[in-house]
Amino acid sequence: MQINYHKIFSHNLGHDFEFKTYGVAGKPVIVFPTSCGRFYDYEDHGMIGALAEYIECGDIMVVAVDGRDHESWYKPVRDEWIGIRHGHYEACINREVIPFMRQNFNVTEKYMATGNSFGAFHSANFFLKHPDCFDSALCLSGVYRMQGELGGYFDHGIFFNEPLSYLPNLNHESTLARLREGYIVIAHGLGAWETFNDQAAELAGLLGSKGVTCWYDRWGAEWPHDWNTWLAQVKKYLPMFKEGVAFHDGILKLTGPNRRINPLP
Repeated sequence: MQINYHKIFSHNLGHDFEFKTYGVAGKPVIVFPTSCGRFYDYEDHGMIGALAEYIECGDIMVVAVDGRDHESWYKPVRDEWIGIRHGHYEACINREVIPFMRQNFNVTEKYMATGNSFGAFHSANFFLKHPDCFDSALCLSGVYRMQGELGGYFDHGIFFNEPLSYLPNLNHESTLARLREGYIVIAHGLGAWETFNDQAAELAGLLGSKGVTCWYDRWGAEWPHDWNTWLAQVKKYLPMFKEGVAFHDGILKLTGPNRRINPLP
């Protein structure tokens, strides 16, 4: 497997930004880290090993990006800078990392977003807010409303970055039409530390009401909010993505040589 470390200067963030790529071909997958996590956590917890056969055969190419949650959602002061700084992070991914991948690896198709825990929050957000760059998402054990974690703090920046806040009011037909061409998995266990499952169910219900294809998959009480659960989950979903999943107009292959390819703008 070809593994590359990258450090670029992000003009949107105002400092260096790090990420790693795994593989050189296949469906591009951006991995968002857990809360305040780093770009190397996914590999360090065995997730790249779990995906190795799919990376090595060219079914997927993984881009594990750094996080900036400590500068936004998890910073000690709750103020308007949360939403502002999160916007800088989104711009870094969409306007700097994705163009870097196009220029250096010839990645010209839309991405799948994935992440565990707070990485699932980012994955859902990028999928819903940026269908020009993302056409699928795999969200594992996510939180989808942060007001409780922020002690009740709420402003416009929070509203427009919480899927459970902005999605109910998303009724623009051209935007919904683009999202309906996407595919999202929302999964979680029922075991220890899985405290946001009600939010996952609510998000899945909202997506269904908007006509967006969502596979809501609840695992049993033996599956806690932990890396072992997420390892087992990616091992389940990756072969199914290659074989094909149920879609509104038939079977959709998300990865592999026969996948649907949506070009980036």
